[in-house]
Amino acid sequence: MDKNEYLLNNEGGSTKANVRACAAKRWRVLAAGLVFAVGGIWLLLHQMLGHSGSSTDEYALGALKGDKVQVELFVMSRCPDAIKVETVFNSVVRELYPILDIQLNFIAKPNPNATYGAECKHGDDECRGNIDELCALAHGGDLPLFWRFLNCLNSHSGDIGSDPDLSLKCASSAGLDTEAFINCALQVEGRELFRQSVENAQFAGVNTSATVFIDGHLRCVEDGGWRECPGGHSASDFIRDICAAYKGSRSRPSICAEYPPVV
Repeated sequence: MDKNEYLLNNEGGSTKANVRACAAKRWRVLAAGLVFAVGGIWLLLHQMLGHSGSSTDEYALGALKGDKVQVELFVMSRCPDAIKVETVFNSVVRELYPILDIQLNFIAKPNPNATYGAECKHGDDECRGNIDELCALAHGGDLPLFWRFLNCLNSHSGDIGSDPDLSLKCASSAGLDTEAFINCALQVEGRELFRQSVENAQFAGVNTSATVFIDGHLRCVEDGGWRECPGGHSASDFIRDICAAYKGSRSRPSICAEYPPVV
């Protein structure tokens, strides 16, 4: 799928394109309903099989995998608090990306009748922006490239999700594989990534944008002001904690030497 098709699908296009879009929308509604139903059944079975701990505690167990420190941002693409947290993480990503795995979990309300299978607080434009960000992360190649894309979007926050040309320009300027990005954003993959991110947020019991988890544990919340941040909320505070959490086999970034482990 090329750039023109991406723009056409996001702006309406010709009558013929609209007919195809309506048919696709009906299919997506049915698919979204099935997916969310299966997800609900899975969670019910998970509880019935004796998993009696809190959802946040169980969720933490799944975050301790791999050779990197997992940082999860529970956000909304058009939320000012989310953009504030992502701005703080600019230097965190720059300094620690070799040992850092960032996951975006978007806060939304599942609804199989909604355009994108969920209701977003700031409307369908936000849902569209959420999908674009997830696809950029999935096909960004490495974290700094994705973060360049994210900064580009955030610098035009009022147009996120409403201007398809903005997402394309940001993908291109960041050096992403634009073909892979477009295919993801307009096809099943993007909606599946969105569904999974919404499910992750629900399973973690998080409904406030923006919330930061490090290694599966609540680290900080920005909601019209910082709270629940016992270790501080500056970039250097997050760098310190991520360096301390890293137990992998690769060399630690040089900046970690400025934060020796506590004995």
